[in-house]
Amino acid sequence: MLSRLRRSASGKSRRRPASPAAVEVERGNDALRSGHLKEAQAAYEKAIEHDAENPEAWNNLGIVSENAGRARDALRHYNKAIRLRPRYAEAWCNKAMVLHRLGRASKAIECLDRSLRITPENPVALMNKGVILSRQNSNEAAIVCYDKAIRLDQKYALAWVNKGVALLKLGKAKEAIESFNKALAQRPDFPDAWYQKARALILAGNRDSAQICMERALELEPGFAESSAVRVKPLRVKRGD
Repeated sequence: MLSRLRRSASGKSRRRPASPAAVEVERGNDALRSGHLKEAQAAYEKAIEHDAENPEAWNNLGIVSENAGRARDALRHYNKAIRLRPRYAEAWCNKAMVLHRLGRASKAIECLDRSLRITPENPVALMNKGVILSRQNSNEAAIVCYDKAIRLDQKYALAWVNKGVALLKLGKAKEAIESFNKALAQRPDFPDAWYQKARALILAGNRDSAQICMERALELEPGFAESSAVRVKPLRVKRGD
């Protein structure tokens, strides 16, 4: 799930014209935002031809590879971005999520911790760490991460959903429902939140309301399945310098 992309220098008055590599990175970012992976890849590769030491180009090429299902290529690109800019917090976070998908959870958490040492108040990195911890059944620790993310961004619907899932794993249905309601207040069209709320309502013994929530989830996303319920959100790259 794409998040923030760094915006290249606009080249407005009194600014130096953007370099050819920066122009290609911005072109790639536009294509990536629109879901045009091949165009984005071509633009980032062109940027690297202009400047092989452009960390944004390597990082964003990693995003393309990850979205195309080429996790090992993505990992290689993120590593290159980090070698060029060791304090590149976004690249550390992106590397973490690829490692997580490759089954290397402990290494993923190490990378997230590196990212958080550079930018401690990063809600996306905190939420991603919570997801990994929750999948390791460390739900109390996961909730600590979600709460930190939410304190930084009260409107972070995905963090509210994942907090609710962790609470549900702990058998705290009432608190989980409150968390899912917080998510739905921000994103009423969020099928994951409706689905998870239905699960919590079943645990609470309210099957009629659960059925309504499940129907809403299916209305929003036909064929909705449990496997789509908890989603990791890659940090990607920050918008703006």
